[in-house]
Amino acid sequence: MPFRLAQLLLLLDAVADQSPGGVSLERIGYYDFLSANPFLVVPSDSREASLLRLAGFDPQVLSYASSSQRFTSRRERLQHDLALLVAYGCCQVNNQSGSLTYAISPEGRTLGAQFTATYATSFSTAAAIVVRQLRRLSDKALRDQTAQWLRPAGHAGPAAVLLSVLGAGPHHSDVSWEG
Repeated sequence: MPFRLAQLLLLLDAVADQSPGGVSLERIGYYDFLSANPFLVVPSDSREASLLRLAGFDPQVLSYASSSQRFTSRRERLQHDLALLVAYGCCQVNNQSGSLTYAISPEGRTLGAQFTATYATSFSTAAAIVVRQLRRLSDKALRDQTAQWLRPAGHAGPAAVLLSVLGAGPHHSDVSWEG
């Protein structure tokens, strides 16, 4: 659990640079998943892809595959982890026009700045790139675009494997964190 909390704290730090008021739980779920799998978002021939490779990510490695149970319980885990970060004073909840958003607190930024592991630097790089690329998408556009990224080309490659892990068939067109 400390690893997940640290990773989430690093993600919230990247979000703060782009959306200081915080973001919704659903958006955090997408950012979390896509930051751990940035080559779903980043074209392999882009400048960002070079930065990701230097940070240790490999577009050919499917190291992010997990059991379907971990993916199906992702929202609940995120809610729990965010609640812990709030309880520890590392995250704050804001009410923006009737919607709850989550943002890193000054204490959370201070704590996150103390992480020195190579993975922390790598994940921070990926999160900054992913959040920067996705922040302008509406929630619906983010859901639709993620479904596109996860749609398998043929029946091979990372998208096909991820869809099978998520339990979605080849005709699945709506990947959502709701419900």
